[in-house]
Amino acid sequence: MNAVRRKTLAITLVCALAVTAAAPQSAQARPAATQRQAHAIGPIGGVTGGDAIAIGVAIVAIGAGIGFGIYFAFHHGHSLTGCAVTGANGLQLQNKGDQVTYSLVGAVATIKPGDRVRVSGKKVKKSVGSTPQFLVDNLSKDYGACPATP
Repeated sequence: MNAVRRKTLAITLVCALAVTAAAPQSAQARPAATQRQAHAIGPIGGVTGGDAIAIGVAIVAIGAGIGFGIYFAFHHGHSLTGCAVTGANGLQLQNKGDQVTYSLVGAVATIKPGDRVRVSGKKVKKSVGSTPQFLVDNLSKDYGACPATP
């Protein structure tokens, strides 16, 4: 997860916690007029309309925070991770995910053969009989040297 997503997730979680941490006042601390209003509401147990709205907002904020966190934890966009190797037509990436070898085109100057990397970009439509291509926008992460294959 990149730094912008981590920062956004952290801010969302802090806001959700701040909303849920705001505890309602006890009945003894409320003015007499407010206690009569709460008593007049009925069997809810002294929950006022404002308290009910705050509870609803807290539930929505927590749900949004959880959904946002799950989305950014698992969504990597269009990226490939694998070992970069020199091929017949230039730099190639042996993708770890789908075990397909892609020819890399685009911003490949920072990618070194023999390194395990994650690149972001998009797959180029495959023409008949050719190696699939991946148009690299940037090098997302360099994990260092590829592990030795047995």
